[in-house]
Amino acid sequence: MYNDETNYTAYNSEPQPQPQPQLTKKGLRAMRKAQRIERKASQPKKKNWFVRGIAMVVCAVLLGGVAGVACYGVSYAGYSLFPIKNDSQTESSAKTTTTAAQLGNVNANKDITATVYDVSDIVDSVISSVVAINGEYTQEVNYGWFGSQTQKATVSGSGIIIGSTDDELLMVTNAHVIDGVENLAVTFYDGSKVSVEVKNKKSSYDLAVISAKLSDIPKDAIYTIATLGDSSQIKVGEAAIAVGNSMGYGISVTTGCISALDKTVTVDSTEYNNLIQTDAAINPGNSGGALFNAQGEVIGINSVKMSTTGVEGMGYAISISSVKDIINELSTTDSRKQLDDDERGYLGITGVSITSQISQTYGYPVGVAIRSITKDGAADKAGLIKNDIICSFDGETVETIDSLVELMKYYAAGETVKVEYYHMNSSGEYEKTSTSVTLTSNPEK
Repeated sequence: MYNDETNYTAYNSEPQPQPQPQLTKKGLRAMRKAQRIERKASQPKKKNWFVRGIAMVVCAVLLGGVAGVACYGVSYAGYSLFPIKNDSQTESSAKTTTTAAQLGNVNANKDITATVYDVSDIVDSVISSVVAINGEYTQEVNYGWFGSQTQKATVSGSGIIIGSTDDELLMVTNAHVIDGVENLAVTFYDGSKVSVEVKNKKSSYDLAVISAKLSDIPKDAIYTIATLGDSSQIKVGEAAIAVGNSMGYGISVTTGCISALDKTVTVDSTEYNNLIQTDAAINPGNSGGALFNAQGEVIGINSVKMSTTGVEGMGYAISISSVKDIINELSTTDSRKQLDDDERGYLGITGVSITSQISQTYGYPVGVAIRSITKDGAADKAGLIKNDIICSFDGETVETIDSLVELMKYYAAGETVKVEYYHMNSSGEYEKTSTSVTLTSNPEK
């Protein structure tokens, strides 16, 4: 029977002495052996450092192997997913081809080719077809209360050798590179230098062709004629190589890719179309230089760089296919030299620019609106009147008064040229017409 009082007393009473058992010698030995075993069991075990060291080495090897496989996988995927096409003629290229199915691409029938390459072989074959252009222009410096003063300043740009005749070497560049520039000269990649003349230009396309007399070129000069490619076949993401006279320091190379096609950019109220956008660095002095593809063909003429704060890698080149006919036209005309003031021909007008922006806002045709006419001057004798808008001079599109003044620096007094202009009819609408104008000498003299 369960007894609460008995249990409580048993847990709280003092212990009663018990008689000690008597041990024999055999029992004593057994007790001491048990005590030794107990003491040994209670002592901490010694660590086996040799075994632990081997385990750590094995773990490190395993972790290193896993990391190596991971790095290889990332690199392999990167080269496979973001290929760069190489020059098919570069013998040193190392090609790696991976099928789309291996990459998990839904289009398993399309192969993706990844190629690692350098552009040194391509550059070696094309760099001598690009020249550095240098010259001088007169600028007016305003000193505030102390008045203003004119002084000479240097200008630099680039050009592409596009061909030769029996006595001339022909080069194409941007019109803005040579506008108003005197003492023009080009320097070949090997350092040889020669004077050049402006053959012709079209400011509306920002193109000009310059020429050097073969007899003036040093006999040891090294140069090659560039191969003009087909820019209508290029794709976004293809390799792009820009070559030019960056910052006027001599011919240099930058690389990148084709970022976009058929872009439109407006510079100084002039709109340029069919431009190629690239992230290959285009800096001051690169204007007029070449944009090559991976086959060493010219696909563009470097012209403009977006230089707004926060913008990087936005350069633009004129698509070569869109201007081949214009380049050929400019190349076949007679070379023109910039004339002194007393030799130049004059229209005898004052005018203002009707830019594309003004045209869109107010509906006027783009060109130069005549504000006043010198009596018995060239324009007056040709029948032009106030408010007529000149849009073309000798086949060259005219959009600003500055471009018209610059263009006429190459025409002598007494020359007859065709001038196209808009005239407002009795209905208040502008009609395009043309007339022949015989230029006169400076009316102020």
